[in-house]
Amino acid sequence: MNQIFIDDIHADAQVGIYPHELVGSQPVSITLRLGIGGRAARSDRIEDTIDYAELVARLREYLAQRRFALLEHLADSLAGVIFDKFGPSWLTLSVHKPQVLQGVGRVGVMIERKHDEYAAQAPFPLHQAAKEGVDVFRVFDSLNDQVNDKVAAKDLLVELA
Repeated sequence: MNQIFIDDIHADAQVGIYPHELVGSQPVSITLRLGIGGRAARSDRIEDTIDYAELVARLREYLAQRRFALLEHLADSLAGVIFDKFGPSWLTLSVHKPQVLQGVGRVGVMIERKHDEYAAQAPFPLHQAAKEGVDVFRVFDSLNDQVNDKVAAKDLLVELA
């Protein structure tokens, strides 16, 4: 089993439920473990693995465009982006807010997902679309552009499924 790890990706995210968290963004730190095949170890070609720089840039771009109430939802959303764009066989993702509580070093969540389980849990039309190569997150982004309320957009997407 081969894996890529990326520790302490620093990014800004609009996340939180408390009044002081609702104005602007705050720092978060993301750590990843991604299951990959062994092809790149034999070929020595970037095309056979996950490009770290591209992945980090995509995650930062994604976070800059969205607002989350909970770290749990932020983490699950990032897992979806990673599976959709980079296709690891599994991932472990942790995200934390450093020094968000006085006297506490960090508060965060850790999730583990397998690609097969992630795809199977998608609503049927989205799961079917993913099988057919449709970028389901691009569909969601498009819907977000049309509906200003992100929660309403997500609810609408689930209803359409």
